[in-house]
Amino acid sequence: MAEQLPALPGMLLRAVPTMVSRKKALNEEPKDLQFTFQLGAFDRAHIEKYRAMFPGFVSEIPLTYFYLAAQRAHLAAMLDPSFPWPILGMVHVANKMTQFQAVAPASGFRLEVIIEMPERAATKKRVRPIYRVEFWQHNELIVECISTYQVGGGEPPKRGRHRSMPAPDLSGFEDTGLWQLSSERGRQYANLSGDYNPIHLHPWLSRWFGFSRPIIHGMYSVGRAQAKIESLAKKPVTMMDVIFRRPLILPAEAHFYYAGSGSFCVTDAKAAKAFLDGHFNLGEVTDASLSSEGNEHE
Repeated sequence: MAEQLPALPGMLLRAVPTMVSRKKALNEEPKDLQFTFQLGAFDRAHIEKYRAMFPGFVSEIPLTYFYLAAQRAHLAAMLDPSFPWPILGMVHVANKMTQFQAVAPASGFRLEVIIEMPERAATKKRVRPIYRVEFWQHNELIVECISTYQVGGGEPPKRGRHRSMPAPDLSGFEDTGLWQLSSERGRQYANLSGDYNPIHLHPWLSRWFGFSRPIIHGMYSVGRAQAKIESLAKKPVTMMDVIFRRPLILPAEAHFYYAGSGSFCVTDAKAAKAFLDGHFNLGEVTDASLSSEGNEHE
């Protein structure tokens, strides 16, 4: 029988020693890793807390909510001795989530997890393994989450090395308004998600990983983006494909741009640089059995 998916707090404590024990250079190419976990039905009260943080959702169980469990699966897999790199300091650089079927809210899930190692990982300077998490119910694939992380992505760039990116092309986009993000917002999302990665919490903690101040969780911005899209389109989002362009350092002001054709972008206040951008699909996937229990937002 598959192992129950562990809770985050205990796993985070176990992740700290990997900063020392996994610092050695790789002697051989790492192999893909595969795991299966069992996860109980989502807690309704916790879903409502998530929906309250991001007003506007049409989805009863938002697609981005699944990432909270996917991240637990990532961490459980990385704690396996076969995973070669330190866990803390891994940086989320891209994410794609797709919902294929309606969720049975009273049922648990079988999670199939694969970490795909890139070719020549032992010799590359910038290694980006891919984490694939599949959520299954009653032998049907419900949601798939594909995340790309960069090993040691939080390390500061070498002196004299600068990378510039052009301002985003926002032709055809609508500016939906200003996001004002306080330093406290990162801690609030950490409390909700269970993701207490030091880069999100406090300046002296984030400096260990190359950031002068805490950065907001990438999936906070994606969750907020999904809620805004659903509030505008009046339909559930069934796919989000996101690239994280640069960290959003707190406190901050940001603008969310939306195109009804299926694109979005989060920029700084002057729209001179993008923090993230991506694409989305709208669908008719609903959680009818959950809705029938009563919608507390109505």
